[in-house]
Amino acid sequence: MRCVNAAGGSAGGNYHTTFEVWLMRLGIRLLHGRAYHPQAQGKEERFHRTLNVEVLQVRLFTDLAACQAAFNAWRPIYNEQRPHEGIGLAVPASRYRPSPFAFPEVLPEPEYHHSDQVRRVGTDGTTSFKGRRIKLSQAFASSDVASRPTHDETLWDVFFMRCLLAKLDIKEQTAHITTVRYVSERTSAMSPV
Repeated sequence: MRCVNAAGGSAGGNYHTTFEVWLMRLGIRLLHGRAYHPQAQGKEERFHRTLNVEVLQVRLFTDLAACQAAFNAWRPIYNEQRPHEGIGLAVPASRYRPSPFAFPEVLPEPEYHHSDQVRRVGTDGTTSFKGRRIKLSQAFASSDVASRPTHDETLWDVFFMRCLLAKLDIKEQTAHITTVRYVSERTSAMSPV
């Protein structure tokens, strides 16, 4: 499994969050939508629209406890009573299946192939490779990442566990990193575009 499938993004670093790194350690594949294209996340946009109309617009909340109580009352309606057009007017609870994977007691540590060039990421989110400083995200602080050669001797792939983080070009004195994130070009079936 590769956690990301396409190159792109900006040069100069990866901007993964601590939550994303936690998901990677669990073996969960990360997918990102295209920036400024809300239609790419049609389901989430539709959910937030429904939440806004059915809960947030109809009342004012005096405090967070009152807001949480409203969410708690609405959740079973949304999941167990309200039909959803996107799933043939069924309710989400009818489609729910528990995960076949048990949640680990302890998160697995990264393991790499013996031929990988493994480096520790510092507290500032940087590591070094072939004498060059590489800026990753502080979310990887104190973790090991691995560099693997590609078909071109000056290009290396940088991995965290099985997740491709970046492509590293070491031709220049200063390493050039291209962030790697999967960004779907396909829009949601719910998209008006």
